[in-house]
Amino acid sequence: MGRDKNGVVRIRPAAGLLLASLLLVAPPELLLANELAESSRTAAVALAHEGQIERAIARLEELDAAHPGDPRILADLLILYRRAGDNVAILKRTADLSPTDIPEYAHPAWAGALRDARQFEHAAAVLRDSHRQLGIPGRVRYGVVSAEAGDTTTAIEVLGDIDPLPESAREVAMMAYGMRLSGQARAALALANKARRINPDAGLPYVEQTLALWQLGAAERALKAVEARPARFEPDVRLQIEADAIAADIRQAVARRDQLLADARPQAADAIMKAPQQRLDTFIERAPTDHPQHHRALYDRIYLLRQRERMPEAIASWEALPTDLAPPPFARRAAADAYLAEEQPEVALPLYESLLPAQGPADLRLLLDLYYTLIALEDYGRAAELRDQADRTPAWLTIAPGREPAANWERVDVDQLLVNDSAYRQQDAEAWWRSGGLVSTAPAHAGLWSQRAQIARWRGWPERATTFTERAEAWAPEALETRLARASVARDLGHWDVWETKVNRLAEDFPHDVRVRRHLDELDDRNRFSIESEVTVGRTRGGDALVSGNDDQSWRTRLNSPWSGHGIRAFIEHRRETATYEDTEGMQDRVAVGVEWAADRKQAWAAVHRNRLGTAEPGVAAGWSQWLNDHWQLSVEGDSHSMETPLRATEAGLEGWSANASIDWRASESLSAYASTGLLSIDDGNRRLSLGTGVTRRVLAGPHHSTDLGGDLFYQHNSQPDGPYYNPENSSSASVRIDHDWITWRRYDRAFTQHFHAATGIGYQADFGSDPVIELRYEHRWNLNRRWAVRYGVGWSSMAYDGERERRLYGLFGVEGIF
Repeated sequence: MGRDKNGVVRIRPAAGLLLASLLLVAPPELLLANELAESSRTAAVALAHEGQIERAIARLEELDAAHPGDPRILADLLILYRRAGDNVAILKRTADLSPTDIPEYAHPAWAGALRDARQFEHAAAVLRDSHRQLGIPGRVRYGVVSAEAGDTTTAIEVLGDIDPLPESAREVAMMAYGMRLSGQARAALALANKARRINPDAGLPYVEQTLALWQLGAAERALKAVEARPARFEPDVRLQIEADAIAADIRQAVARRDQLLADARPQAADAIMKAPQQRLDTFIERAPTDHPQHHRALYDRIYLLRQRERMPEAIASWEALPTDLAPPPFARRAAADAYLAEEQPEVALPLYESLLPAQGPADLRLLLDLYYTLIALEDYGRAAELRDQADRTPAWLTIAPGREPAANWERVDVDQLLVNDSAYRQQDAEAWWRSGGLVSTAPAHAGLWSQRAQIARWRGWPERATTFTERAEAWAPEALETRLARASVARDLGHWDVWETKVNRLAEDFPHDVRVRRHLDELDDRNRFSIESEVTVGRTRGGDALVSGNDDQSWRTRLNSPWSGHGIRAFIEHRRETATYEDTEGMQDRVAVGVEWAADRKQAWAAVHRNRLGTAEPGVAAGWSQWLNDHWQLSVEGDSHSMETPLRATEAGLEGWSANASIDWRASESLSAYASTGLLSIDDGNRRLSLGTGVTRRVLAGPHHSTDLGGDLFYQHNSQPDGPYYNPENSSSASVRIDHDWITWRRYDRAFTQHFHAATGIGYQADFGSDPVIELRYEHRWNLNRRWAVRYGVGWSSMAYDGERERRLYGLFGVEGIF
């Protein structure tokens, strides 16, 4: 007995010579003690072989106490401790020892105790130098504990070099276990299959075969194996495999859904998502609420609901999560998508931001979602940074040197974002230009044509948009974007039946899409009563005979019925105008009942009205307007008892009829012009002819500001000058105006806008010459939601009548809404 060059205790062939020399020099009592110790050790081992483990351990413990330095006694003792399951004793006796202090044949017992105590690195260290001398079982154990210690390189090398394979099914199954832990699932499956061929009924090979299948992604097959022999698997493993199988089912359903949508089968696409939903909900009900797999299933539910476009339910599931959980990225991403879709960008933003990597570039899709979130929050500065970052995405990808580059289809999303970005910043001409370049480059891309149709509609060109939706329809007639574009164009063109039909079909196929729901809400608006009302109150100071009156008031209210399916609705309108003069008060108070028709970009209306004061003779009014194309609109109207009749003429017992016509030209949101003419015929024989024209040009546009500059010319002629009301033979004016809108706050349909108006020019009146005119007005405009809006403001004007300057201060208030 001795130690080799590595310090390991070994029994050497030359030990006999050594013992012989000891016989010559050692005292007789020492030789006798050694013989007795060896005899007692042999007897203890014999007891162990007979199954008397406890007696054998007691005998060896006595020997160990008498001979504390004998490694063979300690080695035998460790082996018997292991057989008795006393790992604590093994760890206690080996606490200060190294592998070289104990013979190799006891290393498996020592390593086994360490492994049971989950001290995998220490166990691997015990076997590192001795596993080859211990044969195949030792090599298997070393490979397994190396894998458990995280040293997968060593595990793969050691287990992969074992040839031939052991004949024991358990040993082969242990090899499969080690390979599986090392990430070699295919090799593990092959070993597990081999072990099952050796012993089909053995438990460990069955378990390892199942777990290898699971690791390879065949969770559904693994789950069936678990359900066939559930007792062989720990409850935690069963739950985890089932959760993985459900997750795989969800992924497959999503992929199948996408394919069905591409094949224009939206209802089948939605139906295929229902089974995973039911399966997941059942698992959530069954799994213990505090179990990690229950939490994981809750995350999967949020993801699945988001994929099904059930955004409110996804939000409810997210908010129901226990507060002490740390949801994984995919769940946070799904919740963020849901919050953004439900117009809660302030909640979505921190969730998206939590997904940004600490270093390196972010996922492009995440950048785009963050961009649209910031746009919804009106943070155009940060949105521009993300836009520029996304714009660095290349259009072509280099696959390998010498090969042709491949198209990067993610770039299309970036290009569409750039178009939208220009439109969001009210740079519609730039958005139009960008969109034109895209459809020229990719004329077969239906989504780009649908976007071009959208930009055309935003610019006020629905007829032109029809051409683009037809192009989109030619390539992808059943795509959601194409169908939404067609529905939007039908709405803007006033094709109500077509719009309703398309929206209802969209609702059948995509019932949870937020854009479809928006169309449904707008359709519902047409089935509701609506109201328009505005009042203006003014006070004038200046000349001796005020034309506007000292105090004036104008009030108009109109209540509309719901629209019929053919674009017809009834209305009741009340108009009241009053003004006080030096010696009298002028008033008109009329109530009208009428009917209106609007469809195909045409509008007609007719009403019967009556002045509640004075004469009881009813009046008749009617009007017609029509868009001839995307740029020209013609309007005419007439009234047998016109409220254009001056109040002083009304107080003098005079009435008049009127006829008006106008033509409007609109190039786009940036340039428009008009021309109008009107005739008022008063009972005193006076014929008042009016002519007007003007042009408006947008000179400034940004995300929250827009400025329009315009000029107007006006001329009026009265056939019978003078009389009891302001009635010069000729009067005219030339003025320039500026209007500025500042969107001070906005959140989707809700907004607060400040409006500034200023106009100045020269007014001319026959016999009195020219005088400057000026008007200033400041308004607040509130969009309370999609259906209701309120505005109020104050204004001041100054102009001359009959050579006398009048200054008028007025306030206004208006409201319109849908009940």
